[in-house]
Amino acid sequence: MPGIPQIGEGFVRQQELIEQLREDISSSYAALENDRSSQYLRRCVVRAVFSFIEAAIECIKWELRSTVRTGEFIGQLSDKERETLGSLHVVGARDDKFLPLDQNVKRTFRLAAKIWQLKEFRLNTHGEDFQDFLRAKSARNKLTHPKTVYDIEVTDHDMHCHTIAGMWMQSELVRLVNSRLAALAESLPESDREAFMKDIKNG
Repeated sequence: MPGIPQIGEGFVRQQELIEQLREDISSSYAALENDRSSQYLRRCVVRAVFSFIEAAIECIKWELRSTVRTGEFIGQLSDKERETLGSLHVVGARDDKFLPLDQNVKRTFRLAAKIWQLKEFRLNTHGEDFQDFLRAKSARNKLTHPKTVYDIEVTDHDMHCHTIAGMWMQSELVRLVNSRLAALAESLPESDREAFMKDIKNG
């Protein structure tokens, strides 16, 4: 696979990115099954889970930028929302502001609901799953910026939180995509709606 996008194949290939990172998660858990006490393999799981989470947010933003660039969204964005969305440039230098991951997740899903006009969609942040995501994020931050040997230790409780965090993000991403597809279907003439949904199920 080339390291630089080729003209004509798309610049980011979001679907392929997401699928490969999902495979990384599955592969890292499969390897861990052979040696559950391995700290190296546990760290591999953490990296795979958070690579998926970070990529999922960027893929949503890519689609949102596309919606704005093509004029499908005609509303107004606040300064905070524009900061969340980042640069609308397809290529060239990016000057996106860094956001802590939990803020980035909440802001991006909220922005998606606004731009795609998903009136019923709300990111699920009220349950224990989101709390486990926050705990996993904190543990991941120590792992990626270690100061002592204890920062790179992944405990059984950490593994539980990382697992839940990955499942929570996948679930919320699926809910968002399904809400988006349902909204698109509703905007079609009734005669085209059934064919659209059939294509989605088969695609």
